[in-house]
Amino acid sequence: LPGRFGAAQWFAQPQDGFAGAAEHNVVTKARPVGTVAQVLCVGITGQPGFAEFVYLKYEGTGAPTLAAKQVCVPDSSTLWYVFTNDPDSAIQATGCPLAVVALSAMTDAYYGWFWSGGICPEQYVAALCDNFATEDNLAAGPICAHDLAADAIGFGPIDETAPTEVCIGFSLAADA
Repeated sequence: LPGRFGAAQWFAQPQDGFAGAAEHNVVTKARPVGTVAQVLCVGITGQPGFAEFVYLKYEGTGAPTLAAKQVCVPDSSTLWYVFTNDPDSAIQATGCPLAVVALSAMTDAYYGWFWSGGICPEQYVAALCDNFATEDNLAAGPICAHDLAADAIGFGPIDETAPTEVCIGFSLAADA
């Protein structure tokens, strides 16, 4: 199935997992940027269904420290594969509908895997279990990337009066 970043490529998942040291948080890319992996989560941990990962570059200069479960959005209008969690340097204000979620802490200008769609892949990345950063008034329904009070990017409701807020996903439940 095609993803938002390109056609899925079939390959064996990384031997030490998507957040393992062989391919994730590395200074030299281990895969071509934009490589998409689709996996089937069978419900051992979390919900069953397909999940998607994408291989990108993290740019965190001046950003809050990147941690697992943080939302990242494009950081460059010319380098499509560079993503950040810094709302001050993000280009989310342009209405770009791409957003990914970090699997772990990452170093500035390093490459690694990000969760990019489908069911939360908890059985593949345990750090994605539990709650994600959201805006307080998040309800079940369409969501977008929001600049949160903690100077980080999280999930929030779409403000229909703001032309640059575009749907990046769907929340199944209201913020607890």
